[in-house]
Amino acid sequence: MKLSCLIIDDEEIAARGVEQYARQVPYMGTIGVCSSALEAMDAMANNTVDIIFVDIQMPKFTGLQFLRSLKNPPLAVIISAYPDYALEGFELEVIDYIVKPFSFERFLKACNKCKEYFDLKNRSHATDEDYFFIKANNRIEKIMANDVLFVESLENYINIYTTQKKYLTLIGLNIIESYLNSSQFIKVQKSYIVSKSKIDSIEGNMICIGAHRIPVSRKWRDEIMADILSNKFLKR
Repeated sequence: MKLSCLIIDDEEIAARGVEQYARQVPYMGTIGVCSSALEAMDAMANNTVDIIFVDIQMPKFTGLQFLRSLKNPPLAVIISAYPDYALEGFELEVIDYIVKPFSFERFLKACNKCKEYFDLKNRSHATDEDYFFIKANNRIEKIMANDVLFVESLENYINIYTTQKKYLTLIGLNIIESYLNSSQFIKVQKSYIVSKSKIDSIEGNMICIGAHRIPVSRKWRDEIMADILSNKFLKR
């Protein structure tokens, strides 16, 4: 089954170049090419899109603004002539950031990251949701959801802290969030997801899990506290 991709770039030559590269990748299917973010919104409303390849500098609406506007964004790869936006891009949990000009080999590397993500996601969704798989330490690791203490985002990497060990993996926080049951886990700020049942105490704006101290977003604190306390997940 092919992954459906949409290319968004106001420079026609650059966009067609990406399209030609995508057509050479056996597992990629191109939905189309859009010259603006607004045009892309229309295309996404009428098609299932797995991956977007998006430029940053576009008229009226930049690629970064476009990504921020999406409630449930597809997997995103930024393709830009400007490397300065890489950090901001990874904060938006893009899976890769390609700097123009680039070779087919570099493009294929980004595509392989996308395919690996979907392979892992499909493997995890095929389970009974008691566990999921990630790639860490050059192998596929099985993680029991009940063993997870919390998840910490580090730009385009995340740390998964479990009762046994810590795993470092190249994947976005939103991807791991999709693996976890929302009745058992809660996002306490943009960089952390915690297991409600593993919370020992809450001190001010800090959640305590063993020796770990996890900051809680002041913006979300009341909502988070209501969620945790109403479900009686705090340990006694």
